[in-house]
Amino acid sequence: METLACGHAAPVAGLCCVHLLENEDAGYYIRFTGLGSSMDLLCEDCSRVSHPGQAHRPICADCQQSTMGRIFDIIGVIGRPESRARATTLHFEHREHAFPSLAGRKPLAVAALGASSWLAVDAEGTLLRLDFNEDTPEQLGSVSLTSIDFAAPLALHVSACARFAAVVHQRGSIGVVVDLSTGAVTMKLSRGSYHTEHCDFSIAFFRDAERTLLVHATAWNRLDLSDPATGALLSIRERPPRGEPNQPIPAHELDYFHCGLTVSPNDEWLVDDGWVWHPVGILTSLSLGRWVRDNVWESEDGPSRRRLREIPYHWDGPRCFVSPRILATWGFGSDADMLIDAALFHDVSTGKLLRWFPGPRGDFECDGNLLLASAADTGTAVWDIETGEKLHEDATLKPTAWHPVSRRFLTVLPKGGLRESSLSGTAW
Repeated sequence: METLACGHAAPVAGLCCVHLLENEDAGYYIRFTGLGSSMDLLCEDCSRVSHPGQAHRPICADCQQSTMGRIFDIIGVIGRPESRARATTLHFEHREHAFPSLAGRKPLAVAALGASSWLAVDAEGTLLRLDFNEDTPEQLGSVSLTSIDFAAPLALHVSACARFAAVVHQRGSIGVVVDLSTGAVTMKLSRGSYHTEHCDFSIAFFRDAERTLLVHATAWNRLDLSDPATGALLSIRERPPRGEPNQPIPAHELDYFHCGLTVSPNDEWLVDDGWVWHPVGILTSLSLGRWVRDNVWESEDGPSRRRLREIPYHWDGPRCFVSPRILATWGFGSDADMLIDAALFHDVSTGKLLRWFPGPRGDFECDGNLLLASAADTGTAVWDIETGEKLHEDATLKPTAWHPVSRRFLTVLPKGGLRESSLSGTAW
């Protein structure tokens, strides 16, 4: 294999102008060729040239991605990538249920529960199990109106074992954990009030061997581990006192706003879509196993912590795991104002961007080898994760929640009632 201009014997990923090869710190443009996601990297002068000429050289994918990792050096994007589609028989089948006893009690938040049911919280703080094969919801607990402001947007999180649920202010300070087997409130949650309006409440359940644990924010820059059955804190640690201005930052001090959390399907990895001043969104990952068993400081500066991407003014974006270590995130680009609809795939154990393809937009969910992307204005599209092709689109499907076990969407309908939607047909 011929050695490329970057010095590596590897397949060609695109062209790069010689000026960028000579000056690794220079600002650059990304220019899409219009063929799939193929692109060239050009300095400011070369970006004005209509067609690549003798000043452009082929480089490999690793060097292309290394240059693109210098996000603050990106000047702009020229053109757009090509989004591809493939004809299939895939389609969504819908099933509606009125639940007469819910008339006038529209759910404020919904989440998957167990193998096929749903958990909802209504405006009275009642936690209800919803099953489309039953006419009457089952009450599993309630949340005090004095604990939660039900006028504010809420988020509902349910453990995989279906025993625990957390109701939190989505962009607020407080929440509670409920044991659904007894209806008892086992924990009161608080992450403080510092800039909480800018980021999702940091909370997620996960399994550690035979027990269910909870990771949650207890301050803007601190995550903790707790036992949701008892409320016992499992990550006890004391930071050294902060020094005077202009003094060295104390050990384990984290200048990072924790935001929305995502746990891998095998419960080994935690992804945090947080931010730092000025502000820059920084997507990070860490090993839950190391944090639980080896290093109480793992969430601050442990060796498993990785930075996956950095984008000014962009955090808490669409994301989901598509395998135990591969995370899909939305948005190709270097700044919130010029992100292109796309799915990017990172290895959370290394932090490396593996590949990406253009087209997907909206919230992400994974259904086997399919990526489901749902947006309020365009509905839900189905994408082949391996080929990057769009396989189906349903403009009417704008779901409220996803059930990863039964592989169904739930939509709270505008005029009342609920609708389940499942994917049918074949992708070939």
